[in-house]
Amino acid sequence: MIRRFFALVRRVSVRQMIRNPRAELGRILAWFSRRLERVGTVISHGQPEIPAWLQEEMIALASVEPGLLSDHGAPDHYRHYGIPFTTKPGEIYRQLLSEVGERPYTHVMILPWLVRGGADRGALYHLEAWAECMPTGDILVLLTEGGESAWAHRVPEGVKVVEFGKIVGSMGMEGQVQLMTRLLVQLQPEVVHNINSRTAWESIKMFGLALRQRSRLYASLFCDDYDENMVPVGYARRYLRSCYPHLAQVFCDNSVYPDRWSREIGVPRAIFTVMKFPYDREVVEKVDSFDLPASPRILWAGRFDRQKRPDVLLAIAKAMPDVLFDVHGVSVLGPQHPAMAQLGALRNVTLHGPFVRFEEIVRSDHAAYLFTSSWEGLPTILLDAAAAGLPVVAPAVGGVVDLIEGDWLVDDPDDAGAHVQRLRSLISEPQLRRLRRANQYRALSSGRSWVDFRAAISSIEGYARNAGA
Repeated sequence: MIRRFFALVRRVSVRQMIRNPRAELGRILAWFSRRLERVGTVISHGQPEIPAWLQEEMIALASVEPGLLSDHGAPDHYRHYGIPFTTKPGEIYRQLLSEVGERPYTHVMILPWLVRGGADRGALYHLEAWAECMPTGDILVLLTEGGESAWAHRVPEGVKVVEFGKIVGSMGMEGQVQLMTRLLVQLQPEVVHNINSRTAWESIKMFGLALRQRSRLYASLFCDDYDENMVPVGYARRYLRSCYPHLAQVFCDNSVYPDRWSREIGVPRAIFTVMKFPYDREVVEKVDSFDLPASPRILWAGRFDRQKRPDVLLAIAKAMPDVLFDVHGVSVLGPQHPAMAQLGALRNVTLHGPFVRFEEIVRSDHAAYLFTSSWEGLPTILLDAAAAGLPVVAPAVGGVVDLIEGDWLVDDPDDAGAHVQRLRSLISEPQLRRLRRANQYRALSSGRSWVDFRAAISSIEGYARNAGA
């Protein structure tokens, strides 16, 4: 240390210090920082040379494992190892454990968020079924995205909800997956159910073998998404092939996509269970004459996103200037669809904001519920429309065929003319309106009660405790 002190003193130029003290001090500090950097490297990396005997063994084994040597034929890349000194992951994990608490959980559900939507509604159904057959304190919900969850208040009372995404959001995906995996391995729950969480899918993909040693892993999938080129994408396409060996079961709300994924991705059909979502509200069947006023209206409600085809809605409204359209919804995914500005300018269209309960936006002068979309699982809003006694006009996409007869559905979701033809028929034919209403009531009452859902839950081995009680 004394020797280094004198070396520093010798480097000081008294003449330069007097002439330009700022420059001389800067030069001295720069030299001093370089010395500190060397010291830090030695401390973190240790001795820069690996033992000769180890180098010899690595060279001898290189014929078996070529990765032991660099491109130059030497084990140079093993000479140094920088031990990470960051404590941030540990601090975040400590905070996560503090939020989770010390109570052991038997059932963990992992979601990106809880917002208004069919998948989130399905997640609440599963949570309610769990809450009926076990103490709610045994249930943990992890929300892996940082956004606000408008439906968080609908989680059954007593269920622990942890904002995982807000706690670990400063870390990259790799770090989030590591913390998620560590948490699940430490908790050792009996059941882990993933519904649309990318973090959970990555954990299953990377560490599924470790996770399933103590936990039964389940997932819910609903349908494919499609990119701008209409190529199918989504969690099923990205993860199923690599993750299905670790999954006890995959739930799907419709009968169409399990067959499609099995055929196109090559996963066993037996891994899927079709889980019909219940309609958990009272259904009062209307038996009136279904008369309409001179100026009938059409109801459209949903997200103003590309999937829900506001452009098709726009074409239909333009083709029916004599009919009034009530359009309810909000943009959820990405920027607002460009068709919305044109829709708002049409004299026969009234744009409303988001809604809480579907039955509150239904009017007695609505002739039909118009549903436009390019791809779907089984939209739960169609259950609401059927329960409200509104005839549905929709395209034959995804699981819509599980609720509405195929010969009434529009074959091509792009065919605005076919949608218009069915709407015109409903407006002009009271008997057709009554028939469509009756058929929808019948479909709604077939296997979609809460008792039916509980029975389906109880049939899944190991998924819920005393579910059949």
